[in-house]
Amino acid sequence: MWLFTNFGFFSVVQKNGEPELTVRSRTQGDLLRLQRHYLPGLSEPVFGQGTDYPWRARCQAGELAKAMARIVGDIEYANFKDEVGACLGPERAHRCGKVWSAMHGIDDDLPEPAPAGWEALPWPEKVPAGKARAFGGVVVDPTGRILLREVAGHYDGYVWSFAKGRPAPGESPRATALREVADELGVRARILLPLPGTYTGTTTRNHFFLMTVDPASVDLSFRCRETSGLRWVLQEEARALISRTTNEAGRARDLALLEATLASLPSPLPLQRPIARREDWKTRPLPAARSSLAFTRTFTPQEMVHVVRGFIPAVMEEKWFVYFEDHVIRFHRSWTGIEIFRVHLRPADGKRGTWQVARVEVNRHPDQYQPDNDADVHATLQDLIEGLLRLREAPTIDPMVAAMQLATQPNYLGSPDVVRELVERYF
Repeated sequence: MWLFTNFGFFSVVQKNGEPELTVRSRTQGDLLRLQRHYLPGLSEPVFGQGTDYPWRARCQAGELAKAMARIVGDIEYANFKDEVGACLGPERAHRCGKVWSAMHGIDDDLPEPAPAGWEALPWPEKVPAGKARAFGGVVVDPTGRILLREVAGHYDGYVWSFAKGRPAPGESPRATALREVADELGVRARILLPLPGTYTGTTTRNHFFLMTVDPASVDLSFRCRETSGLRWVLQEEARALISRTTNEAGRARDLALLEATLASLPSPLPLQRPIARREDWKTRPLPAARSSLAFTRTFTPQEMVHVVRGFIPAVMEEKWFVYFEDHVIRFHRSWTGIEIFRVHLRPADGKRGTWQVARVEVNRHPDQYQPDNDADVHATLQDLIEGLLRLREAPTIDPMVAAMQLATQPNYLGSPDVVRELVERYF
């Protein structure tokens, strides 16, 4: 890692077999400023350990992480090069300017999945003339609870409904749906997948995305011009609240949308094994050292509910973290967070709710993934997918935790208080 700051320039690496990080610099002064002001655990700088970086020191990774948090906390400047000039002098600012020039205009040579337009959407881009189009989102939390909004003033007979709206000029379906969810629910949700079908209301022809959000980020007291209340609900309460709508077309639309949502989620709700989100685990991005894998697989609507949920490991023996987001399945090793497989899906032609593999990317970084051959790569991915589709509803419990729960029950291994006193220091 290269680290440019207003007090020095550093290269941070971890050499093979060494437990500590090596922090390298071109000058002694840079390392001393880092040590004296941000990283007191850094060893004394040593000279003559290399030609590119003649000054070197060592530290623990956790100490550097804390130091970087303090460095970020001291950012109070609007222009980095000007700040370098004021703190380190015009010569250093000139060198930083050369780095900026070299990186200026860089192409997005390693893009991340970010679907645009109508990519990976099951709805026709062109529709017959008639009612205008609108896009919205059905927001759920990781346990499958649904976030409903009470329509302000019960406008047009709607009482409890979902967020939706018409696109602005040039706005994509995804952007419209995310914006409407933010405007009408006050949350920044994340797309899981587009719900199949068209849901026609009084004035618009609607398409919806299934979205997820961290429930801690939801403010149930949120109010706006179009929303007078929010509520988390499960399926029966959702049906009851939606049924209060007096607009017959709108009520039928929202009830049909609710059923499509429930069909896209595992059951029963609330889920014991939650929907995986990228924040649930440490993850590292797929490197540029990657290859494509010929892989064919179709997922039925019943199988897609397991894909949508993904997998959060509960014990160390469960070696993978898997999450699904907007048509891409990502497989990460649980111990390291390294992304090994990235499986891109697309809607299957003419089969409502069915998806198929469009392409697969495989990590080929020699220090991250070293399979024996392509047949092993294919077999590993096949096993991971089939295992994901066979997951039980109940999450795995760590054997040690299960044993402690059993040991603290009445009349088991003597007094529960005695057992608890012996083991509680470890938990």
